[in-house]
Amino acid sequence: MLSELKNAYKLVQYGLSLKKQLGFAALFAGIGIVLEIVTQGRQSTGAFYIVLSGLFIYQLIISADVSTLVQSSPYKKKIQCFYPIISVVPWTYITFTIIVVIHWLFAKAGGERLIREHAMNIFLIGCFLFVTMIYFGVTYKFFVISTVCMVISITIPITVVNILSREGSTFFDSYGKCAAIAYILLTLGSIGSYVLSQITYKFNLSDIAFRGMLGKKK
Repeated sequence: MLSELKNAYKLVQYGLSLKKQLGFAALFAGIGIVLEIVTQGRQSTGAFYIVLSGLFIYQLIISADVSTLVQSSPYKKKIQCFYPIISVVPWTYITFTIIVVIHWLFAKAGGERLIREHAMNIFLIGCFLFVTMIYFGVTYKFFVISTVCMVISITIPITVVNILSREGSTFFDSYGKCAAIAYILLTLGSIGSYVLSQITYKFNLSDIAFRGMLGKKK
């Protein structure tokens, strides 16, 4: 598995618009860090941006499949389905774990009300990651419909959290429970992403998904 992981990261250098995509990743991480500092973790947006920055690796690896050389390679299926997911999973778990620890430090310094607030945010981030991982599993084949479905899906956990918080539910009283659920959602999303990429493998890559990168391989 370690050798496969090394092969996956080697493919990053062959991704389309490498510098541009790495720049976006750094921008997302930078915005996320600033938001986390300013809000002291009391919003989910900053943490989500930080974790999301690592997913640009997924796009770089799968974009390498656009080249004619890869199209005729026996590793084509691995490049589309296996390498992208195994490359981002370690980064996603590491960054998310850092977020969980930092939010716990913020939470325990403020008492029960703040613990509940941070538990809610960690749960939301887990839901967002589940949707995002599933999205990455299909968007490079069905860009438009998957994007529409993702936007709609993101509103569901937000609505549920708003309803639970208004009704005074005890669901968010335990930070540990919400963090554990978030890890489960991240794991299920990662597995779902891989399964969906396998199911949709034989479909053509979406031109729209790579429109901003085509012709700019560096």
